[in-house]
Amino acid sequence: MKTKILLSALLSFFVLSGYSTLWTVTNTNFVFTPDSIAIVEGDSVMFTLENTHNVVEVSHSTWLVNGNTPMPGFSLPFGGGLLHSSQLTVGMHYYVCGPHASGGMKGIINVQNTSGISENQSVISVYPNPSSGMFQFELSGFQLNKSNSLHIYNLQGAKIYESAVNNEKFNVDLSTLSGGIYFVKIFNGEAILSKKIMIQN
Repeated sequence: MKTKILLSALLSFFVLSGYSTLWTVTNTNFVFTPDSIAIVEGDSVMFTLENTHNVVEVSHSTWLVNGNTPMPGFSLPFGGGLLHSSQLTVGMHYYVCGPHASGGMKGIINVQNTSGISENQSVISVYPNPSSGMFQFELSGFQLNKSNSLHIYNLQGAKIYESAVNNEKFNVDLSTLSGGIYFVKIFNGEAILSKKIMIQN
């Protein structure tokens, strides 16, 4: 019993600390789920797919016409696998399932640059964390502009909440969400702040 409690505490520590995030993409029939994710430089993506689906990076123009001509970039075998952070450079990555691209089985990974953010200069504070769902956010050293937005993702990488950010201090009510771990990302068009939060209800 003590071992289970210790392992649970260690897992919570690593998930809530500042380590890079592992996102998950699955498939529902001939659709990637989620089909679009925004991640931070250094994150990795695990594709857990049925054995009839693979992953091939393609150009934007190929992606737009549901083509499957590969470009130099990442590819994963049938059934999926891990896209390591070293394979995901900053920018937009367009991918398809090779055999099913013509039917529109495709997705996007948007990798955001974090090089402009120093932990000593830009900070996002969230409290209380964990919370029953009501969180107070406080930004410091983060350039506010008209394009600021807050996005919240679940563990599967699906965006479940989005709002504009107009002030350095603001509240977000997530009490309608199920208990668990969520990822907060705040964008200002040039940089990104990232934080993990936990809802306990």
